[in-house]
Amino acid sequence: MKAYASLWSADLLALGEAVDLVDALVDGYHLDIMDGVCVPDLLFGLDFVAALRRRTKKILDFHLMLSNTDAWIGRYAEAGSNLLTVHRQFCHDVALTLDHIRASGARAGLVVELGDPLSVEKLHLDLVDRLLVMGTEIGIKGKGLHPNTPQRVATILELCGQAGHRPEIVVDGGIRRETVPLLAQAGADGVVPGSLVFGEPDPCAALHWIHEQRLKTSDKA
Repeated sequence: MKAYASLWSADLLALGEAVDLVDALVDGYHLDIMDGVCVPDLLFGLDFVAALRRRTKKILDFHLMLSNTDAWIGRYAEAGSNLLTVHRQFCHDVALTLDHIRASGARAGLVVELGDPLSVEKLHLDLVDRLLVMGTEIGIKGKGLHPNTPQRVATILELCGQAGHRPEIVVDGGIRRETVPLLAQAGADGVVPGSLVFGEPDPCAALHWIHEQRLKTSDKA
């Protein structure tokens, strides 16, 4: 199972040290980009993400929760994003936004919120490189995984099979010791761990454990 560590859960006064500690093990870093309008919080600005890009060569995955998403695509791509993930509700035309992301040189991701309908058309499977499946409401942390999430992952995989296109499927929100194996079994490629990594006494051991979950699921199959 891949792990894209959420820096929102790291010590915000020691982010450089947090990155250095786990950099050899993470598959990438997940950054929630919030403008205080779409969700009631503010995170992470362009200067910070440019500094992070200089600190690591790992994938930088920016989850954009911005009221004027399209206006920020180019600037966050220039700041060093490998992957820009957007919400359909914050885009005037999500298909055009996904095209814009790809034209900027970044990979395109689409958020699948808890209440979003699941269909080949709604998931824009022909345009996305990743689907970020939310296990909780957006803009919050510390909540448990919605119980329907593993089944939604399995349904998305079925739709990918119908469409003949298989983007990466990553789950964000409610990532815990008891939920990661369920998500691996459902077919998710990765998770966005926050406190599961940065709240542990040994973040590196936690990352090793996450990586092992897909292997254990494959062995059972």
